[in-house]
Amino acid sequence: MKNICLILIITQCTLMDAASFSKDNIYGGVSPFNYLTGRFDPSRHSRFISLRSSGIPSDSKRHFLRKETVRALRKMYKDFHKRYPKIKFRVRSSTRNFYSQKYIWEKKWNSKRYNKNVKSALEKAKRILRYSSMPGTSRHHWGTDFDINVLTNEYYNSGNGKIIYQWLKRNGWKYGFCQPYNSGRKSGYMEEKWHWSYYPLARRFLKDWNKLYRKHKNLFLKRNIFKGSSSSGHLAPIYVNSINKDCK
Repeated sequence: MKNICLILIITQCTLMDAASFSKDNIYGGVSPFNYLTGRFDPSRHSRFISLRSSGIPSDSKRHFLRKETVRALRKMYKDFHKRYPKIKFRVRSSTRNFYSQKYIWEKKWNSKRYNKNVKSALEKAKRILRYSSMPGTSRHHWGTDFDINVLTNEYYNSGNGKIIYQWLKRNGWKYGFCQPYNSGRKSGYMEEKWHWSYYPLARRFLKDWNKLYRKHKNLFLKRNIFKGSSSSGHLAPIYVNSINKDCK
């Protein structure tokens, strides 16, 4: 019965999104290539809205997500807060564009932690890819994904963290949210209990990203797109697509 309800909800959300946006304007005036690879400013994009202005707790004024994501997240947050009024629920990370992701990637690329005993650029890239995406490949580019509270899996194994995580696992699907990097996957990023995705839109963007990669994969392999791109760009589709099957 739960699976039937889930299918109905997903279908309804998808139809609503399809009705709201034509194929020409789902990207809001940004080319599909620029949008899917994060080469735009979410604070200036017509389809994005600030979390602070939406009543969703966050640790910065600079958090933006797609309006569809925010509407669903606001409903989910209110219901969680009603059930657990004393437990803090905050967004720690939201939309990151290509340049923000490039900063994160290259800071790790140059750090001693990721260079210790490394034998090749590819090995170093794989170390970083345990938890961080290459620029142009992050789901955080799309305005559908966000991180909450604490960015360690251990936090969600006990106490308030466990309550939050178990509630999201039971109820997130009702609002259109899934955990893309769950346990049990055989490839891709490590588990991230803090990372949640609005799949009615994200699965459309995932499909379009794959089309883009097949058409322009050399653009992910060119030297100096980001540090190590020529050595690790071929891994992009593996990490982008190695997600929870419930998010596809």
